[in-house]
Amino acid sequence: MPYTSLDPIWLSYISALALSFALPLVLIGYIWPRHRAPGAKPLIGILAAVMLWSFGYIIGFINNHMAGKLIALNISYIGIVTLPVLAFIFALQFTNSDRWLTPRKILLFFIVPLITVVLLWTGKYHNLMLYDLHLTIDGPFMLVASQYGLWFWVFVTYSYVLLFAGTLVLVHRLFSPPRLFQDQAVYLMIAVAVPAIANIEYLFPFLPIPQADWTPAAFAISAICLTFAISRHGLLDVLPVARESAIELMNEGFAVVDDKGRIVDVNKAMCDITGLKQSDLHGQPLPALIVNQLNAGGDYLNLREEHIEIELDQKDGLHCYSTHVSLLQSRTGTRSHVLILYDITERKKNEEAIKQIAYYDPLTGLPNRSLFSDRAGIALAEAGRYKRKLAIMIVDLDRFKAVNDTFGHDAGDQVLQDIAARLTHAVRKVDTVSRLGGDEFLVLLPEIANEEIVDRIAHRIIREVATPFNFNANDIHLSISLGISLYPEDSQDLNSLVKYADTAMYYVKQTGRNGYARYSENLKTGKPTSPPA
Repeated sequence: MPYTSLDPIWLSYISALALSFALPLVLIGYIWPRHRAPGAKPLIGILAAVMLWSFGYIIGFINNHMAGKLIALNISYIGIVTLPVLAFIFALQFTNSDRWLTPRKILLFFIVPLITVVLLWTGKYHNLMLYDLHLTIDGPFMLVASQYGLWFWVFVTYSYVLLFAGTLVLVHRLFSPPRLFQDQAVYLMIAVAVPAIANIEYLFPFLPIPQADWTPAAFAISAICLTFAISRHGLLDVLPVARESAIELMNEGFAVVDDKGRIVDVNKAMCDITGLKQSDLHGQPLPALIVNQLNAGGDYLNLREEHIEIELDQKDGLHCYSTHVSLLQSRTGTRSHVLILYDITERKKNEEAIKQIAYYDPLTGLPNRSLFSDRAGIALAEAGRYKRKLAIMIVDLDRFKAVNDTFGHDAGDQVLQDIAARLTHAVRKVDTVSRLGGDEFLVLLPEIANEEIVDRIAHRIIREVATPFNFNANDIHLSISLGISLYPEDSQDLNSLVKYADTAMYYVKQTGRNGYARYSENLKTGKPTSPPA
């Protein structure tokens, strides 16, 4: 009897066929919600083809009649002929190698399978596929034996070319990082290899086993491998295509450098940032301008993880990048670094705009009182630490209201802007000129060696302001009243120094304007100092 429930080989074979039918059905149910993922649709097709192949064989092996076995064979061949094409398409999509694969080309790949099925179903009219079909018994199996026609070998060759090509694509993935995708590729290659070996053994027998076609039974192992790949290694959830596309299409510059600082991987954005081609970057160090900035705080190749800001002059102007440097270390101890350059130019501009609003006068562009206080606080701390002097000046325009009343507020605004420029020109680079509001200005003079420096700067300011201002061909003549207080003689407190400078300035106002005075108790300086003639 060819069929017996007691024969272990027959039981094993039928059980494997049943598993090859059931497991793909379960996997299709799991994969279906992910059908939009790259490779998911052809993988569903592969599983459906395996089910058809296994289902046909199950029907054939429980049927004793030739007619029933031939119907089962015709069902099986629908899965047999489509599976190699689907496997090839899956390998391409899974590894992001399918950019050339258009729907029209996919249809072309199915021409040979379609011809094969048609020739199988019309076999009684020719000998191109299977002919001389008859029943035979081998061990516990009753089989359909046949001769193979010319087209059968064309189809076999075509199928194995596709399977070999798809396997090569997966082998390439096997040797590509990271480890997660390598593990996925191993399971996929096992899923391909086991049925392929079984099919080769069926076509060219080399094992002392009953010559039933063990290929569909071997798909049970393939289904188990796919189950592991999906459940334990994120197949269709974490894809190589997602990683490669993300890196290549990301707007941020990406580079991997080895322990010698040579570039081993780079994306298009990094090429755009550096203005160089990939061929010019691979195997070469990063451009010197980038390396010099990364190494400002020490060799960046010694860092584990750091954010470093760098500036690069590009075609459309200066760009600022926040460079994330992170260490990669393999299990063998090989070190490399990943660099990701984030363009923060707009953020820097926004920060600068916010800073401008918070710390600078919108009309004159001078530091406002808040920024003046910060700088003065630092200057006072340094003066106290290093036993230095500093001076505070308050500058007030004399009779400025008349400018607005006579020429209008536009003239007044222009005069204030010109005053700001002249004051800045009159003082040293280390000094700070600030607008208090209205027509009042504050000047911070740190690092004063002696009082003569303060006098010279005061005279320079008065001379600068004495030059007429021009508005719409009209000359506007102004003078200033300037008060001075000194640290540490007058006070060691900023508020008091400003208050004393203000007192000195009002003394100048009350005694004739157009001059300066240094604060002293009861203002014993007499008349304010007048500008030189």
